[in-house]
Amino acid sequence: MLYSTIVQRDETGFNNIYEAAQEFEAENVLEAILTCKFDQKKIEKTLNLLRHYQYRLNNESMDLVEFSENFIEQYATDHNECFRLTEKLIRRIGTTMTGSMKIFRSFCPVVHRRLDERHNIVPVLDYSRLTFRQFHGQFFGVDVYASSVKTLLHELATFFYHLVTTMKICKDMIRKEEETRKDVQKLKAIFEKDCDEVLHSVREMFRTFDKIQLVSEEELAERRKDATPMEVWLPRDYHRYDRQWIKTEGIKIRIATGNQYGLDNEAALLWNNNPEWGQTVCSILPKLDTLGLPYKNSKKAAERGKKGTYDSRVMVYMIKWSGVSSTDTEGRIKDEEKERRFYNYCIKNFDGDYLFPTWPAVCRERKYLYSQNVSHEWFVKNFESYVVDLLPHKVQ
Repeated sequence: MLYSTIVQRDETGFNNIYEAAQEFEAENVLEAILTCKFDQKKIEKTLNLLRHYQYRLNNESMDLVEFSENFIEQYATDHNECFRLTEKLIRRIGTTMTGSMKIFRSFCPVVHRRLDERHNIVPVLDYSRLTFRQFHGQFFGVDVYASSVKTLLHELATFFYHLVTTMKICKDMIRKEEETRKDVQKLKAIFEKDCDEVLHSVREMFRTFDKIQLVSEEELAERRKDATPMEVWLPRDYHRYDRQWIKTEGIKIRIATGNQYGLDNEAALLWNNNPEWGQTVCSILPKLDTLGLPYKNSKKAAERGKKGTYDSRVMVYMIKWSGVSSTDTEGRIKDEEKERRFYNYCIKNFDGDYLFPTWPAVCRERKYLYSQNVSHEWFVKNFESYVVDLLPHKVQ
């Protein structure tokens, strides 16, 4: 008769090992030593097998703990091959599960009787003495056994304790994933956080956008028209794809969201986290000539038939007010690339009676103002004084 140590790589196989490991009792081991006729050589062989898989268990459990720390808080995961979480976890502790079956196999009785072919291979967990719930009482206890038996008992207890603990981590992760999948608001927050992490700068966003330009405008329009509601696809796609997916999908979703507010693709990325404010800024851009902004006469403006060039200081105010850049605790910008993108966006989309100052001039003025220790709020308030009558929150 042969004992099968094949592990089912699914919930059934996982749960069978988990339940069997929880039933470990020292009395079962003593019963098995007698029933399976262990000698010193067999004990030492089993100890070597046990120590080998204890080492593998330690490594896999440490990797599992590291994996579990961030997994639930990531919408998409690295090295995702579209396996369900249970399958991923089983793959991560696959050696441990296989090893545990071999340990159970070591405590199966030797049966030389040949059964018919249909029953010649039997499941190891059904016949291992470690899973038996009935055993003879040990009248003299453990003390009568050799030290090697006591060592075997101790190391078996240690192995199964760590095995159960590791599998509990897996079960806890499965439970947390199920709970998170039911919470659409939490999923939305996780998705947005993931998008911010993989698209950590405007340069990264535009670089990614350039790569997905292979998608035609017609396809994007069709996508927007037939878009699946967020409350449907958020739970469905949670932990379904890899990090590259969330990079391109995050771009498409933010562009589609910006388009709903009347923003073109470039503006949608500039105000990817606040399209409503982007709509306000873009609505004011064509009206700059009506705001009475300070300007200077310039030869360049005259040559182009313009009335003058806007003052570079006011342009610093405007860029800050636009909200495209974030600042540190001292009010200094953290992403100058985004400010420059906004400046270029203004030049491309504004055709008024005045020119914008050059970018180097804007940077020099900004550097000077920073040297005066002015705050970010000071920049914003100065420009807001020009546009306050155009803001949507103004009381009529």
